[in-house]
Amino acid sequence: MTETHATMTSPSGATRSPARGGDLLYWAVAAALAVAGMLITDSYVQHVLILCFLWCMVAAAWDLTLGYAGIFNYAQIALFAAGAYATAMLTLKLGVPPLAAITAATAITALLGLAIALPCLRLQGEYVALFTFSVHLAMPPLIQLAKGWGTGGTMGLLGVPPIKIFGVTLGPMNKIGWYYLALATAAVSVYVIYFIVLRSRTGRAFVALRDSANFARSLGINEFKYRLLAFTLSALITGFAGALYAHYTSVVTPKILGNEFILLAIVMLAIGGIGRFPGAVLGAFVVTILNELLRDAGTYRLLILGMLVVLTLLLLPQGLASLKDRLLGPGGKRKTRNTGE
Repeated sequence: MTETHATMTSPSGATRSPARGGDLLYWAVAAALAVAGMLITDSYVQHVLILCFLWCMVAAAWDLTLGYAGIFNYAQIALFAAGAYATAMLTLKLGVPPLAAITAATAITALLGLAIALPCLRLQGEYVALFTFSVHLAMPPLIQLAKGWGTGGTMGLLGVPPIKIFGVTLGPMNKIGWYYLALATAAVSVYVIYFIVLRSRTGRAFVALRDSANFARSLGINEFKYRLLAFTLSALITGFAGALYAHYTSVVTPKILGNEFILLAIVMLAIGGIGRFPGAVLGAFVVTILNELLRDAGTYRLLILGMLVVLTLLLLPQGLASLKDRLLGPGGKRKTRNTGE
């Protein structure tokens, strides 16, 4: 596929991954969000936070391929839509129970990611971006052509059934139930990506291939295997998020493949910081919340978000994740004035 350099790395030239011992802090934040769920009673605020959790999964999975594995994958929203459509079609057209449909949709999306990744292994640089983005562009007409197979065409699929867990029905109106389900799935997914995969030999292989594929191959790293693994894992988590999104909103339409969704995902990584934990997570929260606050701005909403990206890149080229280094320095200690003593 391709290698990426300065734009995907921290100022010191190394990708920022979670520090050893950061597990406790991570789960403490997740626990704090769980407690916050008991205190938040406004259904709209709960809705926004549910979207934040779902987008965290999408952004983190994209960061895995784009930021850490160095793969210019722009089919992320197409994979998200594939997971949503797969579970909707399975439940509405074939009568598959929601939980089984979500599992199947996740597997289907992973296989789709594998199918997209295979030809990418023969491409380099911008050609990977062009190929994966062409997959995204091909999805709407394919959905229309497959209307007879149950995609719903331009009208989409309405009435995706709610999830039932331990006798509890998680429909669109059960915000508190969805809050905890989305929080749990997002917390586990993000943890798997950043704290398990990227800390492992596999994660180190991703970064090595990104920084210097030739050198990594000379060390015996199988490029075919690890590139394929990165893309498939990213697709799996993204498809899972898409399936959850379909059951939460109960509606799946081609609008999910519109410019707004892919632009929001790009802005999340740009603002948060690519390849710098917790950049993707911060970006998902900031952009999702801002996008909701700017609803009244109408067509100016995306323009304002675009200006925010420009300002962020000018002031914080490495995204919000680099703010700690700016304030405390790379060593994590507060910068002090050099008095010469």
